[in-house]
Amino acid sequence: METKTQTRDVTTGQREMVAVRRNRRYKLCQILTIIGVLFLCTLGSLSLLDNARLLGAMLLSNATLGILNLYLLKRSGNVERAAIILSFILCSLSLGLLITGGNSNTGMLWIYPIMAINLFINRFWPAVVNFTVFTLASILFLFTPLSELLMTSYTIVEGVRFVLTILALNVICLAALHSEEQSYQTIIQLHDDDIRQMAYYDTLTGLPNRWNFKANLQRMLARAEKDKQRVGLLYIDLDNFKQVNDQFGHEAGDRLLLEFSERLWEVIRPSDQLFKTNKDSLARLAGDEFVVLLPNIKKPLDAGIVASRILKIFDNGFSVDNVTHNIYASIGIAVYPDDASEPSMLIKHADGAMYDAKASGRNCVKFFTQDIANAQRQRQRIEKGLRMALAKNQFSLVFMPIFDCENNTVVAIEALLRCQSAELEGIGPDLFIPVAEATGLIKEIDLWVTDNALKALVQLQTECGFTGKMCINVSGVELNNERFPLQVEQLLSAHNVDPETVELEVTETAFVAGDTVCLRTLNALNQLGVSIALDDFGTGYTAFSQLIHYPADCLKIDRSFVNDLFSEKEPRNKMVMIIQNLANLYGLRVIAEGVETKAQLDHLKTLGCDWAQGYYLSKPLSWDDLISRFCG
Repeated sequence: METKTQTRDVTTGQREMVAVRRNRRYKLCQILTIIGVLFLCTLGSLSLLDNARLLGAMLLSNATLGILNLYLLKRSGNVERAAIILSFILCSLSLGLLITGGNSNTGMLWIYPIMAINLFINRFWPAVVNFTVFTLASILFLFTPLSELLMTSYTIVEGVRFVLTILALNVICLAALHSEEQSYQTIIQLHDDDIRQMAYYDTLTGLPNRWNFKANLQRMLARAEKDKQRVGLLYIDLDNFKQVNDQFGHEAGDRLLLEFSERLWEVIRPSDQLFKTNKDSLARLAGDEFVVLLPNIKKPLDAGIVASRILKIFDNGFSVDNVTHNIYASIGIAVYPDDASEPSMLIKHADGAMYDAKASGRNCVKFFTQDIANAQRQRQRIEKGLRMALAKNQFSLVFMPIFDCENNTVVAIEALLRCQSAELEGIGPDLFIPVAEATGLIKEIDLWVTDNALKALVQLQTECGFTGKMCINVSGVELNNERFPLQVEQLLSAHNVDPETVELEVTETAFVAGDTVCLRTLNALNQLGVSIALDDFGTGYTAFSQLIHYPADCLKIDRSFVNDLFSEKEPRNKMVMIIQNLANLYGLRVIAEGVETKAQLDHLKTLGCDWAQGYYLSKPLSWDDLISRFCG
């Protein structure tokens, strides 16, 4: 988008430059015509008073023509036509002065400035034609039998001097016009070069952009098909790059991208290179996404060797301006013609392999496989199903009761999302939520869940006297959506819900240490009065010491740790106890999820767990079953 905007700006600048030149000629024609008409009317009238009727008539007729030209210019704004008419007036006036001699035989003296003006109101080549026609006409009138038509006499010396002077004057004027024209063309060419640069190259790194890359890939694959060669495509996405922008600012992020592009170029052209490369072999597609084209590789493994070299760039972090950033890369590889024969499919498959690298822990390389192709098809199916579900309102909620461990009373209800779209049959939230997050659909889904969960809470409160909390899951994406707290506030106000009866659950894996946007969003939500729970706690990378910085009210122990309460592996069976002690230290409430046996529940009570949920206590309930249970 940025490149298109910049291209539009350059094009606008070019149009403005053309408009300035046109306006200059417009004003020049207008002013010269007005001045000329005044002079011609004055001199024509004086000539008639002196009985120089022919000269006076010629001057006044040219003045009349000038007034007509001024009128046409004002109405149509056609500068080119006005310049031609004005040029004709000046040329005929000059010839008239040459023929009549003017007042007291001073006509020749007036011809010089008139012809200079005549040339400067034209572009270069029309001025050359004008100059040539007038010079030839002058020579014919001065040195051929046509001289008998002259109403005054000129000596040979006067005629030669006039022609030479006119030639010199015209050469000087034409040289100036030619220089101006060349300058203008140079500026236009520079603008054209800027347009091409901004349309086809990334303004930050100077690498080819997405559009240029696609054209390069098309040419390279056509050549590879002809020569029976392989082409490798590496799709690179920088891991944790957002942290750099959030913690150090976008300027630092830009410097990192520039530094990476330079190191990337060095890496793909080592002294023992496997193939020949050029700058078109690299491209920055968008943000922190880069691609590398590897022409004429002998086997797919060659692409893997290059990808391994790229990963080595990030050994021990990535240093820019004496700051070491925790940046790595996920690289996906697709090979022509092994994986795809069409450019678009090759890009898609390399992109899919890159996402597989991210899903496999990041900072690694993945080749495109049939499993990835199947995952891509499923991803497309899920995305289609989500869009259909949003359009046709095919989402619903089920409700999981949460119990107080001391007296087994229901103290909260967790709203869980379900989808009835035929496209998503057999696909649960664990699969469709990540796709929703990747496509941006999650924001609309989160608002739907929050709206309907609050609506359900109001009905439970008014019809059933429910006094507990409604727990609502929100995506970690919302932690970087600074509009989300305002949207939650508007929904709370619309349903007239007390914020203290609402708890928002955010998975711990969404937290990033030092993410200022995340902290601002959490603080804004906390200021609304809603409580915040860290879901699936223990599965993420949150340092325990960081808990003091998060406005959390509750830790939800991940079901995997509850399941391992009686595991033979001591580190696993002690995790619940560790989290419980940690919660006590920070004054946080603890919810254990995934409780499936009485033994687990009893042990959790012994450890001091506050609340619990799971199939042993209750399965998720439909709305009708929930109403029946609480209002029956």
